[in-house]
Amino acid sequence: MLKTLDRYIIRQFLGTFFFILVVIMLIAVVFDISEKTEDFAKMSASTREIVMEFYLNFVIYYSNLFSGLLIFIAVLLFTSRLAHRTEVI
Repeated sequence: MLKTLDRYIIRQFLGTFFFILVVIMLIAVVFDISEKTEDFAKMSASTREIVMEFYLNFVIYYSNLFSGLLIFIAVLLFTSRLAHRTEVI
């Protein structure tokens, strides 16, 4: 029983963490694209090069940088959701 409960809690936490990570990274990429649109138009790089070489590294770097904060936010949201559904009790 404890093993099933552990899997459930870990799955809930990881689902919340990755959801927050994806949302924050999408917002960051959209803001960065809107700021650098003119620079990308001046460069001779293709769209594939911009996405695969620049934004892939951008997402990995900022995901790593903000992972501590995102884990904290995920724990808050995940435990409040469990408490709201009285699963903690």
